[in-house]
Amino acid sequence: MTNKKWNLALPLLFSVILIAGMWLGHRLTLKSGLDFFKKNKGSALQETIDLMRRHYVDTLKIDSIEQLSIEQLMDHLDPHSVYLAPLALQAANEELAGNFEGIGVEFAIRKDSVVITYVIPNGPSSKAGLEPGDRIIKAGDSSFTKKGLQAEQVKNLIRGPNRSTVTLQLIRDGKKIEKTITRGEIPLPSLDAVYLMDDSTGYIKLNRFSEKSYEEFMQALEEMLQKGILQLVLDLRGNGGGFMNEAIEMADEFLDADKLIVYTEGAHSPKKEYRCRRPGLFEKGKLVVLVDENSASASEVLAGALQDWCRATVIGTPTFGKGLVQEQFELSNRSAIRLTVARYYTPLGRSIQRSYENGTEAYLQAAENRSLHPLANEPDSALKGNTSKKFFTACGDTLYSGMGIMPHQLVAPFGHEDTPNLLQWGTGSAWEEFALQYYIRHRKELQR
Repeated sequence: MTNKKWNLALPLLFSVILIAGMWLGHRLTLKSGLDFFKKNKGSALQETIDLMRRHYVDTLKIDSIEQLSIEQLMDHLDPHSVYLAPLALQAANEELAGNFEGIGVEFAIRKDSVVITYVIPNGPSSKAGLEPGDRIIKAGDSSFTKKGLQAEQVKNLIRGPNRSTVTLQLIRDGKKIEKTITRGEIPLPSLDAVYLMDDSTGYIKLNRFSEKSYEEFMQALEEMLQKGILQLVLDLRGNGGGFMNEAIEMADEFLDADKLIVYTEGAHSPKKEYRCRRPGLFEKGKLVVLVDENSASASEVLAGALQDWCRATVIGTPTFGKGLVQEQFELSNRSAIRLTVARYYTPLGRSIQRSYENGTEAYLQAAENRSLHPLANEPDSALKGNTSKKFFTACGDTLYSGMGIMPHQLVAPFGHEDTPNLLQWGTGSAWEEFALQYYIRHRKELQR
């Protein structure tokens, strides 16, 4: 080939090679990309569920399978990481919000019958004339007289949006009556009791830490301070916790300066401190905090801070020992997971959380044993000998980590020697049934 012909052919050859290379590269890139996404389109769990959906011999309820899978995943983490199905999530959120939308009654299922056990004063049902002892046999078109009726079914039918209506058919004193009720917003108060024990001592019983707990607490405290109290008893027995921020706000009313109240820390959650930010209403008066084996989480944060700073005398039985922080992540099907993201630590650095290294079942069994034998929970010899678990306060107290809050003074709950028998009665609802039947039989005399 002459130089002239070669000079003409060379650019053409380069063009062909370039085009071929671009085409081949595109094909290779496309194939590699497809392979990548095929290999990474989901986990083995998701692939298995997809295969079951497409190929299983019978029609499956995939949502139920997915829920079961998530629940089993949560079970392998810690006792307090949980999956909440949509209805369970709604109920949990309502309790923390401090209110719900419904008709304002409490009920129990007795012999396949729905019996009203309590009517909230000034609520929708009270205004419509419902009374304890009324038996609900129908809500709208849904019968409540069938066997196997579940409380959740009843709740879903009588609750509903604010200002919507529901028509109930009731049996009262053997007669059938019908009531149409306009649903409303029903408060869930955080305070069970507020009163003066004597001229200088106030008492506040707090049942939960909801969105409105601090507001309710402050109103009660301000009213008692106006009456001249010098001492306060804060009762956290049976309080299983709630919003940590509400507990922090309350602690700020008792502690001065910029004292540390609590801090949280986790593998993916950097250390975060929560301190006092303002002068408190009750920084100097004598303070007693009552706790028991059902005081947990935010209750332990509050009691622990007051104990570490020698601000309060803690009396009762050892607390539950829940020192894990959960964050709620909502899922696409309106459910959610509450995932443990950090641990609580008291100002001295004590972990509140009891050990769960032997699994959830053993953890819950230990909690039950604490309820049955509340005074058998002093630090054991191994814990006492472990200096890393031992802390000292400025007032000379020795405190321990990893076991909840140990009171300064151990006091047995009333009748603790007979606790198993009392629990057996409570499980059978014998006392509640007796009271309800007595009210039904003597309704007219009691209402005079």
